[in-house]
Amino acid sequence: MKKQLLSFFVLCLLSIGIASAQNRTVTGNVTASAERSPLSGVSVTIVGTSSGTQTDDLGNYSISVPANATLRFSYVGFNSKNVVVGTQSTINVGLDNESSLDEVVVVGYGTQLKRNLTTSISTVGAAELKDIPVPNIQQVLQGKTAGVMVTSGGGRPGAPLAVQIRGRSSINAGNNPLYVIDGVIMASNNDFTPNAVGAGISPLANLNSEDIVSVEVLKDAAAASIYGSRGSNGVVIITTKGGNKSGKSQIAASTYTGWQSLTKKRDLLNSTEYRTLYNEAATNAGLAPVFTQDQVANPENNVNWLDEILADESNVTSAQVSVTSGGNENTQFYTSFNYFNQDGMLQRGGFERYAVRANLTHRINDFITLGSNTALTRSMRDETPVDNSIFSPFPRALVARPDQPIYNADGTFATNSYNNPLHMFQSQNFVNLANVFNSSYLQFDIVSGLKFKTAVGIDYSFLDQRIYNPITSLSGMGSNGSAASGTAQTRNFLATQTLSYDKSFYDNRLDLNAIAVYEYQRNQRENNRVDGNNFPSDLTPYLTSAAAITGGTANFTEFSLASALARVNLGWDGKYLFSASIRRDGSSKFPESGRFGYFPSVSAGWVMSEENFLKNVDAISLLKVRASYGSTGNQEGIGNFAFRRTIGGGFNYFDLPGFGLSAIGSPNLKWETTNQVDVGIDLGLFNNRLEIAADYYNKTTKDLLLNRPIPSTTGFSTILENIGNIKGSGFDFQVTSRNFRNADFTWSTSLNISTYRNEVTKLFNDQPIDQGFVVRHAVGQPLGSFFLIKSLGVDPETGDMMYEDFDGSGTITSADRQFMGNPLPKFHGGFTNNFSYKNFDLDVFFQYSYGNDIYNLGAEGTGGYGSMGAVVSGTAPATNMFRDYYLDRWTPENTNAEQPRAVGGVRGTFNSQRSSRFLEDGSYLRLKTLTLGYNLPKSLIQNARFTNVRIYASAYNLLTFTKYTGFDPEVSSELTVSNLGVDQGSIPQFRTFMLGINLGL
Repeated sequence: MKKQLLSFFVLCLLSIGIASAQNRTVTGNVTASAERSPLSGVSVTIVGTSSGTQTDDLGNYSISVPANATLRFSYVGFNSKNVVVGTQSTINVGLDNESSLDEVVVVGYGTQLKRNLTTSISTVGAAELKDIPVPNIQQVLQGKTAGVMVTSGGGRPGAPLAVQIRGRSSINAGNNPLYVIDGVIMASNNDFTPNAVGAGISPLANLNSEDIVSVEVLKDAAAASIYGSRGSNGVVIITTKGGNKSGKSQIAASTYTGWQSLTKKRDLLNSTEYRTLYNEAATNAGLAPVFTQDQVANPENNVNWLDEILADESNVTSAQVSVTSGGNENTQFYTSFNYFNQDGMLQRGGFERYAVRANLTHRINDFITLGSNTALTRSMRDETPVDNSIFSPFPRALVARPDQPIYNADGTFATNSYNNPLHMFQSQNFVNLANVFNSSYLQFDIVSGLKFKTAVGIDYSFLDQRIYNPITSLSGMGSNGSAASGTAQTRNFLATQTLSYDKSFYDNRLDLNAIAVYEYQRNQRENNRVDGNNFPSDLTPYLTSAAAITGGTANFTEFSLASALARVNLGWDGKYLFSASIRRDGSSKFPESGRFGYFPSVSAGWVMSEENFLKNVDAISLLKVRASYGSTGNQEGIGNFAFRRTIGGGFNYFDLPGFGLSAIGSPNLKWETTNQVDVGIDLGLFNNRLEIAADYYNKTTKDLLLNRPIPSTTGFSTILENIGNIKGSGFDFQVTSRNFRNADFTWSTSLNISTYRNEVTKLFNDQPIDQGFVVRHAVGQPLGSFFLIKSLGVDPETGDMMYEDFDGSGTITSADRQFMGNPLPKFHGGFTNNFSYKNFDLDVFFQYSYGNDIYNLGAEGTGGYGSMGAVVSGTAPATNMFRDYYLDRWTPENTNAEQPRAVGGVRGTFNSQRSSRFLEDGSYLRLKTLTLGYNLPKSLIQNARFTNVRIYASAYNLLTFTKYTGFDPEVSSELTVSNLGVDQGSIPQFRTFMLGINLGL
């Protein structure tokens, strides 16, 4: 036994010695190629293992490697490099500056090197999407890339947003871009609720931003025309994460929690000030004071309604765990689980989401590869109450009388002249959304360079909504409680067949990439709704307890799209580039005569830096000029059967059921079409330390889908036809600079700026179209222009408003309205500075907009003296006022005031009429994000088997610099062209402070 143990011990020693003998030490130095300066902290790892080291302050390293090893050198801001060790014992490496020009960019139905692009495409990477406390990926895009502008409908968590790529090109049809997630074209009709209550739900609110690896924005028509009929507003391609081939699996976990507050608060009048104001208004109108001096000095109540409706505490929390397979050449996967919860700023409201994702790629053999991306999400929204109306609690709190109580003596809610804002929170509106997404494919490698890919995608959403207005609530007291319940389903199917060929010829001088695609999409939507009232108790808030079922609806609709497309990309010697594509779309939304549309594009590029006369100019790393022309279409925003003359049920003929004509139909409908020309330049200087991309574009949209007035004798007031044109142009400019880098400190900057102007060039008989509150579309004017009476300020002699008599009639009427501005900024964008010092990192991101106008509709009621014209009796009619308006009103002692005198009667109504008085400069500069992080030293975490641990503190919407007097210059109460730039008093966006941690295993 002793001999056996001794033999075993000797064998172990020999094994260790043999293993040690097989390993050997490799040393070397790592420098930056351009500066030839040493790089400290470079990660040096053995590919396929977890073994590695880092370079010291002088860039030196030493590592023990086995036979046949490959070393990988990686460092932030530089391109990674793999080196086969072979027989070398000393390996010195120079790393090149990382350049976005060498990135692989996702384009429609394929990928390209950014260096080889001939079209205008911007990319937002995963690093720019992380640690932002918002549920919607669209919000993260604001200010990140040139040509993209995002407008929020309010601070309600999960609310939809308006995204504009190079401005707006339509009036009635959609203006939002097309979204493509993992190859699946998303439908635009899943942002609704079955009861038409609320501002809708963003179709991307269920997408977890931490699962995204990149977002590509296709801006010019040559890039977007590959998506044909739906690319006129640009295309956003979202790619989610997958596994890797490193051989090592990775686990990542992250969490953050934050505290939220309003980005801005304003002081309202207290009861004494309020009563003083209305006494003054009555006196100036020749009436007796409304309140006695004792009532003014000693009011029974003094309520700050804004403070009352705000939540005592508002938080945001997120947690994410993901596993990325190291896999091998054949199999890679990525899985994740995410939880997100964001409170609203009011007593009610919030958004909660659970998301699970599994992405898999497997190469079955040398011939077949399969892939499948699946995501399951469930979100819950407390939609009580909505904030996109002047009749919701937030704007009501701004006008409610401070001298009226919240509760009666018996504890019930008191009645307020403008509704009791707290009483509104009695109503319930819960919206739950479940979503199943899958994108799967099989790819066949037929011969070298020739591939066939068949893919299917499904996006299924099921939404259920439940509303209950209690017996004692404002909405339910008249019907002894009321309720509504409904469901909505959308089913979006996509099948895509792609044949691609990628090959180089003539000693790799000619590069050819060609694709041919056939695609079919079907979208179905159905919803159901039931209403009831007269409930026995609020303890049973479901429809089964309603004594009366008062109504109900159910409907189903669908559309389909069949498409064929082809594209070819050519490159010669890496310096002459050419691309052309054409797509043919057939949509069931149009009649046979206009059903099919053809959308061609052509683009070319010249890489001048590869020419002999520039090739040896060290300062120029890349100089490429490019130009493109393309045609895209638009079919969004119109009904699925708008061209058909349809009949519908629900008509009552002397208590007998019947059918009636429900739509007049438009048999000559066809696509809206946008043609766009783009000229651009890409420039890389000083080994790509400075990168510049600049574009000028000009686009024309023709055959606008508009409603034309028709005689009411037809039974209808309008008919949908193609009857208008719009033209637009602008510049996009983006700069990335790697300002400074040494062993300890790095600093980089990114800046983008965009301009856009448009003009309506044709309407039906050139008749203007009035929409919304203050908007008019007219030939020769920008789309969505504000049409108002011009205010000339306050008359210092009388204290009344002065207006321009535009028509010269001698009186001020609606005929004196004129064009006074528009919601389009003169320019907008963002700029980012990223700093790192040793283990610390600091990111500072500013976003800005300049030259846009906002119509402050909320100011008409709050500060607009909107109700003073009704001061004719012994009670004050209502509206409270912002204190700064009150202090700056005209009085005999303050004749140089910005605000008119307080006066009731006819003069009060005259002073508060809709005019440019409420049109304000919406320019702003906002410190959007400020993040300070610290990476724990490897020596502290390696024993715990962590690969990285980063802790950070971040602030979101930290500071805003603006002259706009409303709550938030970044908010528009409605996202349609008819009311864009109109602020009805929506909840502003949140200011958030948060702490977080990122872990890697």
